[in-house]
Amino acid sequence: MTERGKARLRVAALVVVAFLLQATVVSDLRIDEVAPDLLLVVAICAGLAGGARQGVLVGFMAGLLADLYLTETPVGLSALVLCIVGYGVGTLRENVLPEGWLLTPALAMVATGGGVALFVAVGDIVGQTQLVAMGRSGLVRIAVIEAVWSGVLAVPVSWLFSKAAQGSAGAATLDRGRQDRTSIR
Repeated sequence: MTERGKARLRVAALVVVAFLLQATVVSDLRIDEVAPDLLLVVAICAGLAGGARQGVLVGFMAGLLADLYLTETPVGLSALVLCIVGYGVGTLRENVLPEGWLLTPALAMVATGGGVALFVAVGDIVGQTQLVAMGRSGLVRIAVIEAVWSGVLAVPVSWLFSKAAQGSAGAATLDRGRQDRTSIR
């Protein structure tokens, strides 16, 4: 098996482990009745470590697993949202954002807030009125708490993801982009 194939298997295993942790342990870790969304964090970290392409692929895979677990929302809603978030983070990381140790938690917090808002907005469009039943203040409270969770969890998950993705095409492309930007300076 090639190194690229091994990296893909490691990334897939990381997503499955994140799903299993989300379904068992992480859903019980709550602050003010809000649990972290580990699969959203994995999609964000995929975009950070592997760029837009890897963010889309991992976000879609993680979203489909989340959709199988969530029974209140239609299948595909989480996949669509995590796919968009992974792509957005990957695109920002490849083209706009500089290197920095505060980038991972800060971007995870902003992307999580956007992901929660996008999930609620798209869910409302497709008729999931239970998502907006708590009102704006409730949604803001959930988005802020989830963003804090993501900021804390993003650092170790990002490290795990970058180790798992070593050898994949997305990580190699992002590394070349980093080298190109540093050689210009």
